[in-house]
Amino acid sequence: MDSIDHLDSSLFDQETSPGADFYRHVNGGWLEANPVPPEYPGWGAGLEVHVRNEQILHDILLETSQSPTIDGSPAQMVGDYFAAGMDEAAIADEDISPLRTRLEAIASIETVADIRDRMLELVPLGVAAFHGLGTAPDFEDADSYLVYLGQGGLGLPERDYYLREDERSTALVGSYVDHVTRQLDHLGAGGHEEAGAILELEKGLAAASLPAEKLRDLQLTLNRHRVDELDDLMPGFGLSGYVRALGVGSESVNVDNPGFFIELDGLLTSTPIETIRAYLAWHLVRRYASALPKRFEEEAFDFYKRKLGGQQQPRERWTRIVGAAAADIGEQVARLYVERAFPPEAKARAEQMVEGLLVAMARSIRNLDWMGEGTKAEALAKLQGFSYKIGYPDEWRDYTGLEIGRDSYVSNRMASSVFEFGREIGRLDDPVDKGEWAMPAHVVNAYYHPLLNEIVFPAGILQPPFFYPDADDAVNYGAIGSVIGHEITHGFDDNGSQFDAAGRKRNWWADEDRAEFERRAEALVAQFSRYPVGDDQKVNGKLTVGENIADLGGLAIAYEAFLATLDGNSPDIGGFSPRQRFFLSYATIWRMNYTEEYLRMLVNVDVHAPNRFRVNGPLSNHPQFADVFDLDAGMPLRRPDDDLVRIW
Repeated sequence: MDSIDHLDSSLFDQETSPGADFYRHVNGGWLEANPVPPEYPGWGAGLEVHVRNEQILHDILLETSQSPTIDGSPAQMVGDYFAAGMDEAAIADEDISPLRTRLEAIASIETVADIRDRMLELVPLGVAAFHGLGTAPDFEDADSYLVYLGQGGLGLPERDYYLREDERSTALVGSYVDHVTRQLDHLGAGGHEEAGAILELEKGLAAASLPAEKLRDLQLTLNRHRVDELDDLMPGFGLSGYVRALGVGSESVNVDNPGFFIELDGLLTSTPIETIRAYLAWHLVRRYASALPKRFEEEAFDFYKRKLGGQQQPRERWTRIVGAAAADIGEQVARLYVERAFPPEAKARAEQMVEGLLVAMARSIRNLDWMGEGTKAEALAKLQGFSYKIGYPDEWRDYTGLEIGRDSYVSNRMASSVFEFGREIGRLDDPVDKGEWAMPAHVVNAYYHPLLNEIVFPAGILQPPFFYPDADDAVNYGAIGSVIGHEITHGFDDNGSQFDAAGRKRNWWADEDRAEFERRAEALVAQFSRYPVGDDQKVNGKLTVGENIADLGGLAIAYEAFLATLDGNSPDIGGFSPRQRFFLSYATIWRMNYTEEYLRMLVNVDVHAPNRFRVNGPLSNHPQFADVFDLDAGMPLRRPDDDLVRIW
């Protein structure tokens, strides 16, 4: 099969040797030719696919918005949603009237009991004030749902933004206060004094919050509490009655950071009530700014996209409405996408690759020299329990009861949020729906779900350059194969490895094997923590360790699965051997340029390392790569044997 066009050597950087920086060697020409467009904070392979998918969605939504359809059908819902979002004149005329009732209720707050009552109205609207709340399978019984209460309530991306005192951080916090001031002024709900008070309240929430890397620690964040005992955490607020009033009828919930809720209870009492009013108004407008008149939308863009992300100009309006539709009624959008963009033969080949990678993972586990036979048997049992989903759901989500019209864009967004909250709370007494997807099928992403022990690959990512229906195995295993391997390995990363085949949190490890696993993981933490980002940052090895384990293992098992496809007739293509093409394809899918601001933010909040290190880091621990490219000892990407990190 001639696949020379699938790897374009004109995009390489021949001046950079493979052993010095393979990421640059493969992608340097592309990086130079593809600076970040002004309407993006970054630009890379995933975004290229996203934009192509987005154009398909635009065509679909435009057609449906212009055609008569049956009420309640996917075409009616997405068509009316898109039409309302594109009607800027109607949005301007409506102004903030759909929020008026909520704002008036917020302005009437006098007591902590009033705060609780307003939160009961705001939480279903998706307003992220004070805390987070959602449902997922129970970590001790994956056949049942559990409510998860989490720390939250911050307007900046992460708690350390409030706590750092360097000049850059201080300036950013000042810009945040200015932003809040302007949005409150747009609402007629306050100004700079109120914004400063909101900052102080959020600083209190930040101080009580766990940092990002500790939120990954299941020993800290899995804390079952009986609902009728939640007042022990928030007696002044009455957390038990609050949770019941939200519709939670189950006996228990999980609280990720009990100390946060204890501190929150005190803050609600000690904070002036006028600050609480301004804070709730601020978080209401923050949630819906993109659906409000231009003064709100443009101000939100200026701070969150331009100042935080380095994006220089907004994307076209239709792209923003397509993105919002994907967030609010994602499966209605996705089912129309799949009909056009994902043929059955693509699904069949992807399924074949998954099966091959699961076999490779089993072989890898059996051959581990650091793990005892008892733990291997448990790991193999977990792998045997894996399920996978490819392309799209077997059954699409039922949106009966959600009314979407053309009259009010912000009302559509609010109705979608309330519907989704009701759907999640309403299923608490039902068995877990094992067929449900956690993301729409058109999304360029994939995931492993530890509580369901499943890997999921939407149709959106099964597109070039991640997956080519007509490519040779080297290209596909190096690209989507490594992604599949990555998600399989998540079942055995530092957190996934704490769950068993049934999705229960259970220690299935012999003590000495777990200790050796953690020693190897710590070596990976140390490796990535040395990687510099800009002049004054380094990769957070603790925050990114789960993804780094998955990258390392995913590359290894994808390569083993690929080798199983080779035979004596596998030809060189474009001057490269099949083995070389595997690694070239792997590097290609991670090409990415960032704005400086966006990269700085990602280092603080993203569990993934910057893409350069997602290539060079795993490859440097993969001696087969060094052999295939004949790297000399001492080259940066040929690590000494005693310095190699191998886990799975």
